[in-house]
Amino acid sequence: MKKSFKFALTFALTTLATLSLAACSSSNASSSDQNTLDKIKASGKLVVGTSPDFPPSEFYILNDKGEKEIVGSDISLAKAIADKIGVKLDIKATDFNGVLANIQTGSVDMGISGFVGTKEREKIMDFSDGYAQEVSDGYQGILTTKQVAEKYKDLAALKKADLKVGAQSGAIQFELASTITKDANIKQYGTMDAAVLALNSGDIDAVTVSTSSVEPLLASFPDLTILPKDSFNLDPEDKYATNVIGIPKNDNNASFIKLINEVIKENKENGNLEKWKNEATEQAKKAITE
Repeated sequence: MKKSFKFALTFALTTLATLSLAACSSSNASSSDQNTLDKIKASGKLVVGTSPDFPPSEFYILNDKGEKEIVGSDISLAKAIADKIGVKLDIKATDFNGVLANIQTGSVDMGISGFVGTKEREKIMDFSDGYAQEVSDGYQGILTTKQVAEKYKDLAALKKADLKVGAQSGAIQFELASTITKDANIKQYGTMDAAVLALNSGDIDAVTVSTSSVEPLLASFPDLTILPKDSFNLDPEDKYATNVIGIPKNDNNASFIKLINEVIKENKENGNLEKWKNEATEQAKKAITE
């Protein structure tokens, strides 16, 4: 939902060239090693990459001890996978470009961060089955100020305005931003939080968003609004609607991916995926208002 490989690849090539080369040699070597699942069991931990700025999927809260903790529906699913394997969950938090780079280099066992499976990503990672759909409670849309929203009745009118649009670097929202304004008018932000703050302060005119992830923020930003789906849906064909887990690509993933898919299927059928999402949504709203 929120993520795209196109721009993350640029990041990886320009700032992580050495790591990328190391990843290639590591990936090639892995074909003769033990399978991924056995390695994880031997290590005693499941290392998971995530970008915790995307409620209700993954985000920070202050726990009862006053410490920052990463929670969310994706994190609950990751814990269920770790429990199924019988190991501890070890979360490696970065911005989203970092998550993609860590999957590419094999620095994590898997990445769970609002991923969409695309042909470009398939070149560098394996995918789990889909486990969530944005279309169930949101869409790829536009967050803007109420003042700007009053000026445009539909997407065609908004496109003509060539607004300054923010988007999270490495996300599909960056790609979608290019469909509504000139490339020169698009500003990248490392996190969605930073983009929303820039919009609220007037630095930009709009932000392309996965609407379910920004709805919890609206209570804290009363001057902002999400443009309606019927006139401003940026993904009408639902190309970016289904979340998957990304796994570093190698020849020994079959048993690991099978286990992940079993956990996804089990928690779809028993209602846990929906339960975790609802709980995380309420938790995100509470965390933002506190």
